[in-house]
Amino acid sequence: MHTDESFFYFFIIHLKLSSLFYSTQLIDIFGYELPFNKNKLVSNKKKQNNPLINSNVIVYNFHSIMNQQRFFIFLNENKKNNYFNKPSINSITELFLNANWLERETSELHGVFFSGKKDTRNLMLQYGDTSAPFKKSFPSIGLKEIFYDSTTDLLIQNPVSIQF
Repeated sequence: MHTDESFFYFFIIHLKLSSLFYSTQLIDIFGYELPFNKNKLVSNKKKQNNPLINSNVIVYNFHSIMNQQRFFIFLNENKKNNYFNKPSINSITELFLNANWLERETSELHGVFFSGKKDTRNLMLQYGDTSAPFKKSFPSIGLKEIFYDSTTDLLIQNPVSIQF
């Protein structure tokens, strides 16, 4: 299911308290980045108005114990927080206690800011490090492939080659 950020928190409250989804557990929160070349897709003038520029998707994985069903909720993080200038999603730690750890992990590795989150410590990176190692800062689709040559200590650029 794909939901809008403005309805997300209310949908999670409904998922937690509804008798249809009774005994629902939060299993996992993970994120991924959609692969497209941001520089060639749109011009600089259209970047402010196009919601597809932000290519991060956050996925919530829920499991219903009564029905033995899984629910996946996909969220595009396109709302920016004014203070940190990072993508912002409402925290659901008050509804599901295990979301605290999962949100900390997603925040640290993908650079997502959870608004209303009280525990913002890092789990794996050093304190103060905001690098977001799972977030790509380079295009993942292009015409050249780049690799590191350890003998010459240089980055080598070659045209993309498909090897079978």
